Amino acid sequence: MNNILIIDHSLRTVSLLNLIVTEFTNYQATIETKKNNIINLLELTSFEYIIIDHIIEHADEIIAYILNKNPKQKVILLSDHIKCPVSCDDCFSLFQFVRLIKPVKPRTILNYLDKANDFLCPNKDKLKSINTVDALFNFINLEDNSFYKNKELIDNKIIIKSITGNMNINEIFKIENLVNESFFKMEVNVNNEIEITVK
Repeated sequence: MNNILIIDHSLRTVSLLNLIVTEFTNYQATIETKKNNIINLLELTSFEYIIIDHIIEHADEIIAYILNKNPKQKVILLSDHIKCPVSCDDCFSLFQFVRLIKPVKPRTILNYLDKANDFLCPNKDKLKSINTVDALFNFINLEDNSFYKNKELIDNKIIIKSITGNMNINEIFKIENLVNESFFKMEVNVNNEIEITVK
């Protein structure tokens, strides 16, 4: 069982993950994005690791299926969401599930694919500490965005600007997923800029 399943539709990420797996490990990579195909693969094949990007369609359903079928399956979730689909308490006691916040360095992924290293999530309760504007400003990564690419910190307020001046709903939702609503309020102003302030 030297197989790794990669579930991601970003060509750049898939190429990088495939390179890491083929060049630096003894594993063989299988790449899939469609939910039904993934479920069929999991019925027929055992995987040492599953690497899944949280932005793919039905990601939470697929993760739930994987963990329900095999709670000890090693899963690496690449995520830019502040909300994890698995609670930390359940995760540490029941699963072998690791969530890595994007951008993720190749060396980090490679470390998790090394059986000699502990397979422990680095984010247990970490996101609860992102409770100040400065911490959130540093945490928000806009690298993969096409519209909302510029952020500023002005008078204890984060302002994220669209480079075109237009609104992009998908990117707004993506940024919203990074904001812990227990601590912060987020709104879009008349200029289509995202404003985030402490509640």
